[in-house]
Amino acid sequence: MNTLIAFTLLSITLAYLVWLFFPSRSLNRRGARSAVWAERIAWGTLLAAGASVALWMANGRAPSTWGLGFESFLGIRFDALSTPLLVLVCFLAAIILRFSRNYMAGDPRKGEFVKWICATLGCVLALILAPGLIQFAAAWIGTSLSLHRLLVYFPNRPGTLFSARKKFLLSRIADIAVIAAFVGLYQTIGSQNFSAIFAQMSAESERLLWIGSLIALAAVLKSAQFPFHTWLPDTMGTPTPVSALMHAGIINAGGVLLIRFAPVFVAAPGPLYAVAVVGALTAVFASFVMLSQTSVKRGLAYSTIAQMGFMLMQCGLGAFHLALLHILAHSLYKAHSFLSSGSTVHTIDTLSTDSKAKHEVHLPLFAAVAISFIIVFGLAWAFGINPSQKPGMIALGVVVAMATTQLLLRQLRRDVSPACILRVTAVAFSVATVYLVLASLAAWWMEPSLTPAPLTSKGFELTVAGIMFLALATTLQLQIGSRILIPLRLRDALYVHALNGFYINILANRILKLVKLQPKRA
Repeated sequence: MNTLIAFTLLSITLAYLVWLFFPSRSLNRRGARSAVWAERIAWGTLLAAGASVALWMANGRAPSTWGLGFESFLGIRFDALSTPLLVLVCFLAAIILRFSRNYMAGDPRKGEFVKWICATLGCVLALILAPGLIQFAAAWIGTSLSLHRLLVYFPNRPGTLFSARKKFLLSRIADIAVIAAFVGLYQTIGSQNFSAIFAQMSAESERLLWIGSLIALAAVLKSAQFPFHTWLPDTMGTPTPVSALMHAGIINAGGVLLIRFAPVFVAAPGPLYAVAVVGALTAVFASFVMLSQTSVKRGLAYSTIAQMGFMLMQCGLGAFHLALLHILAHSLYKAHSFLSSGSTVHTIDTLSTDSKAKHEVHLPLFAAVAISFIIVFGLAWAFGINPSQKPGMIALGVVVAMATTQLLLRQLRRDVSPACILRVTAVAFSVATVYLVLASLAAWWMEPSLTPAPLTSKGFELTVAGIMFLALATTLQLQIGSRILIPLRLRDALYVHALNGFYINILANRILKLVKLQPKRA
C-alpha cells in the first residue's frame, strides 16, 4: 500500500513539474487548450490526493517515506503535516486554474502563464512532500524562482517589477539561511533524511541553537514579517490568480518550515522566543495599517501580513498544531478573498456602514469584551485545556477572545437588550466552540508527527498576551470611533501614519534604490 501511495504522490507532483519542459511559444499558440488541460489535471490530482490520504489513514496514519538515491534525497514523506497540505494545495490549484481560464482569456501569453502557475504548484508539492534536506532545499528555492516569473509577468509595470526585485533579494537571503542551516544539521546529525534527523535529535546544544536561528530567520523572511514585509503590498499589479496563489499558499512556506523542523526547536527552543516577538509585532503593526487602507487589495495584503504574524506567534509559543490549523483556514479565506475581490468593495462598504449603530459605545465594548473572555476561557476549561499546561494557550486565548469581541460588538452597538445579548452570545459561543473543536482535532492529528513543545516562560507569555490585548483593543476603538484608551487627536494622527504604513516602505525603497534595484522607468 505504501508503494501505491508513493507512486500516486510522485505522479501528482510530476503532473505539475512536467510543464517546465514545454516551450512557452508552443503553449502560447495553444493558450486556451493549455488552460483547459491544466484545470483537468488539477481536478484529477485533487481526487488522487484525497484517495492517497484515505489509504494513508486506513494504514494507521504512521509517517511513510519512500525515496531514491542517497538517503532518499528524492522521494516522498507522507505524514500528519504533508497530508492536509497536499489536499489544500491540490484544491487551491484546481480553483485558481479554473479562475485563470476566464481571467486570462485573450492574453497572448496565456500558455506561458499556465506553465509557470503549474511549475510553482509542482515546487510547492515537492516541498511539502520532501523526505529530506536536499529535496526540501531545492523545492524551497524552486518555488521562489517560479513565483518570480509570475510576479514579473507584466514587465511594463515598474512598481510591481520593483517589488518583485525586493522579494527576490530577500528570498535569496532566506535561501542562504536555509542552506547554511541544512549543512549544519547534516554535519550535526550525519544524515539528510528527515526520519533519521528527527529520531536522533538530542538535547539543546550550541550548534542546534544556531541552526534553529537560521531556520527562524528564513521563516521570517519568507513570511513577509516586519520589517521585511514591504514587497508584499506592492505586488498588487500581478494577475489576480498569482495574488491568490501567493497569499493563500506560498506565503505560508515560512510556517511550514517551522512546523516541519519543530523537533529542532523542541531540542533548542531559544529561537522560538524571537519568532514569537517578531510575529506579535508584525501582527500588531499590520493590523493597524490594514484598517487604514483604501485599496481593497492592499488591505488584503496587510491582512495577510498580520495573519502570518499570528501564525509565527503560534509557532513561537510552541503551538505548532494551531499554526497548521491557521495555515489551512487562512489559505481558504485568502484565496476566496482575492478571487472575489471584485465584489469585496461592496461587501466592505456594507460592513462599514451601520446607520443603526449608536454613538455611545462604552457599554457595548465592555460587554463584548467580558462576554468573549468568559466564553473562550470557560470553554477552554470545559474542554479540559489548562492554559498553564499548554504552550501558548494564554496568549492565543486572548487573541481568540478579542476576535470574538469584534463579532459581538457589531450587534451590541445596535441593541443592548437582553434578547440581543442572549442571541449574540449564542453565536459567539458557537464560533468559539467550533474553533476549540478544530484545535483539538489538529492536536490529535499532529500528535504522531510532533514532539510535545516545551512550555514557554509564563512571564514571557503573559507579556505577549498583554501586548496583544492592548493592541487589538486599540484597533477595535479605531474601528468604532471610541476614545476610551486614545484621544481623538492621537487617533487621527495614528490613522495618518498607519495609512502610510508608518513609512517603513518609503525607507525600504530608499535603501534599495541605493543598490540600483529600482527599474529605470520607475
